Amino acid sequence: MERVYAFTDEYGAFGWDLDNSSVSTHFIITAIIVKESDLNNFASKVESLRVKHFQTGEIKSSKIAGEHNRRLRILAELQDIPFSIFSVCVDKKKCLESMSMKGLQYKKTFYKFMNNIVHRELRRAFETITVVADEIGSNEYMQSFCRYVSNHQDLPDLFGDAQFRFESSKNDVGIQLADLISGTLAYVFDQHKKADDAPDYLQILRNKTIRIEPYPKTYDNYVLEKSAIAEDYDEDIAKLCFAQAVKFIEHNANEDDPEIKAQVIVLQYLLFRFMNNDTRGYIYTQELKEQLSNTELSNIKDTAFRMRIIGKLRDSGVIIASSQKGYKIPSKQSELYDFINHDAKIVIPMLARLKKCRDLVKLSTANELDLLAHTEYDQLREYFDRC
Repeated sequence: MERVYAFTDEYGAFGWDLDNSSVSTHFIITAIIVKESDLNNFASKVESLRVKHFQTGEIKSSKIAGEHNRRLRILAELQDIPFSIFSVCVDKKKCLESMSMKGLQYKKTFYKFMNNIVHRELRRAFETITVVADEIGSNEYMQSFCRYVSNHQDLPDLFGDAQFRFESSKNDVGIQLADLISGTLAYVFDQHKKADDAPDYLQILRNKTIRIEPYPKTYDNYVLEKSAIAEDYDEDIAKLCFAQAVKFIEHNANEDDPEIKAQVIVLQYLLFRFMNNDTRGYIYTQELKEQLSNTELSNIKDTAFRMRIIGKLRDSGVIIASSQKGYKIPSKQSELYDFINHDAKIVIPMLARLKKCRDLVKLSTANELDLLAHTEYDQLREYFDRC
């Protein structure tokens, strides 16, 4: 299994005076994910971008600030560079409102919480990973992260084949790129930076994004009426399907079983797409399987994926629509019928063949042999007897 590298940096800092425009309303940590085989190509291309747009300085989001046209030109040049984006976006206001998260008002607890959730998510998605973080001492979050790593000497055993490395951002363009992406996402989420003239950065970064994980994970994180499906959804269906998916993720967040971890990863991706502009689009099986490319189920076959991932999620009460175009979390009635129609085309002919076989055997044996007479077939027998 190929090692991946996660270059991390963040936007925002500790602080709860959220009405103060100098205090960020969100804390965003971004990991730039690069395959080991792509490292040289990645570093070379990002360095060329740095020289072109920042000359002798670092790539920093703060140097671009609200110059959206300049930011767009830079982001456009990222499309051919081999990397992916994984971010955790913490809504500090939601943390204050949640009684279970009141402890985050203390700086030490806040940063410990950030460290835990980021690296838990990375370890779930990537079995073999090297995390590269900024060692600069003036950054409180990174100081906390350094202590976190040094105090967890058993991290390789705790997290699997994980390695941790610290570099100066001045010498590492991967960390610099993480700064750029975190700062860009601030114009999507931070209430003090949102503006009517800001481009749709989520859409622009869509092809590079693995997932943007919201915290705290509550239903209130997502407001259907203000979402991408606001003009084309059935409220009751969308709320039910969304809530069932969130419930599964919250209930299984800390499971170590590889199959359940894979189910959580796939469902998180389906939810991310549901919540960010792609609620009407089905996602092909191959795209979902790619989310597992660095896990123990990296080589799972299509049939096994349908049975062990999608099927098991449905068995647990998660509602997933499917069609020839792939899978999605349903947001309207017609998508539920897509699922029914798709499966009906498979199930009904199978049941018809089974019934024909049973009837022929009963007829040829003068009703002495009923293939469904065994107790394990009680449900099937009752179904056919009622037909």
